[in-house]
Amino acid sequence: STCHRMIILKNFSRTLILRDYRTETRSMTRRVLSAAVLALVGHLTFGLDNGLGALPPMGWNSWNLAGCKINESFFRATVEQLAEGGFREAGYEYINLDDCWMSTTRTPEGDLQWGPNFPTGSTLGDFVHSKGFKFGMYLSAGPKTCSLRDPNNRSATGWGSYGYEERDAAWIAKQGADYLKYDAVCGGDYNAPPLNTSFSLMDWERVVVSKMGVALNKTGRQIWYQYGSPYTWNRHGGMCGGGSSSWITQNASLGGVNSFRSGFDMSDSWGNVGEQIGGVVKWNEAIQGQRCAGSCPWPDADCLEIGNNISNINVVESQSYFSWYAIANAPLLMSTRIDTLDPRLRAILLQPEVIAVNQDYAGVRGGPATPPLAKNTGLVWAKPLTASATAANQASMDGLEAAGAAAFLLGGNSPNVTLWFRDIGFDTTTPALVRDLVLRKDLGTFVGSITVALQPSESRLYKVIPHKM
Repeated sequence: STCHRMIILKNFSRTLILRDYRTETRSMTRRVLSAAVLALVGHLTFGLDNGLGALPPMGWNSWNLAGCKINESFFRATVEQLAEGGFREAGYEYINLDDCWMSTTRTPEGDLQWGPNFPTGSTLGDFVHSKGFKFGMYLSAGPKTCSLRDPNNRSATGWGSYGYEERDAAWIAKQGADYLKYDAVCGGDYNAPPLNTSFSLMDWERVVVSKMGVALNKTGRQIWYQYGSPYTWNRHGGMCGGGSSSWITQNASLGGVNSFRSGFDMSDSWGNVGEQIGGVVKWNEAIQGQRCAGSCPWPDADCLEIGNNISNINVVESQSYFSWYAIANAPLLMSTRIDTLDPRLRAILLQPEVIAVNQDYAGVRGGPATPPLAKNTGLVWAKPLTASATAANQASMDGLEAAGAAAFLLGGNSPNVTLWFRDIGFDTTTPALVRDLVLRKDLGTFVGSITVALQPSESRLYKVIPHKM
């Protein structure tokens, strides 16, 4: 695994962009993109060793769009629309059924049951697989799920997986599940027995997450394991709320997962995007260079809300939203209605060269690349690219270096944003080819920098490849 390496990084300041794009500066180290020095580090078991997780997942999830209004007919129709709309070919792999699919009672033997809105739920796995996708399901680590949806008895328990971890893992494996979203224990569950007895919240959460990971691997089926936003982390403020980064080293392993929510829920608001991505980069900084049992887990900024409310996230913002997720290596899990999706937004979600940035990992996950900018003037993020990604879509690599980088520029109140090649590890005197990955067009050769005029929330996603000297 590439996570069995520590990369010697180049010192410079990094910035965390919050909701209003103000910058909080802190000193840290970053990889020199043109050369990496590798060294073994002490063992920390972050990732679940199940053969999955080399790259962030792509797919669709029902929750942000439908919540508990989801039903079998709508889910099946969405699978059909994704198959017919070119999403499978673009790399979207998992179609995930979130909360509210199950009955609130178990069988006499203790097994989960499909709820009344899923009369033939037991055939959904086969149906999803027949369309060339993988099937995702939802469970909760507590005694009930986070919807708390029994109006007659909100304290009722039994349909959550607390105490049923091995049984429930085996049950979803029989349903054909390839992905599990395992939600955090929710709200009042922490104040009710048996959860307030023998463990601190942090220790308890680590135990329950580990139990499910072991149970999933025991099924013999490869199942991507996503843990929902760690409740104890959110309770301590999270990265966006000023939480201490030391918490990550105490609890980031969570017993081993493939991905985990990095903060609170995403809303259909452009203002929420920067906050969520800020949480991702903080987690990535902590994970970077750690030695993992499997692949290092991917912090998840929550589902893409592109298309759910175009008045709240317009077309320009949607493009920046998608490109920002791509550069951050955040999971690309849509949660939008496919049949009525605006064609302009559909085109964004299918952009091959933007997706390629998200699905490329050269040892460093994307993050802020510039020294601190003046408040609200814009931002620049970057990440190295593998040789294969650098060469992709180039007519010829003659005269170009194998190693390149991707750079994301986001406009603020300043009329221009400049990408300085020194900030992404390239020599300032070396010419570099710059390609616009959204337009899929080479812009030409530049020396030292490239400056672009950007309106607030407008962005560019570039590939930068130095010429050989």
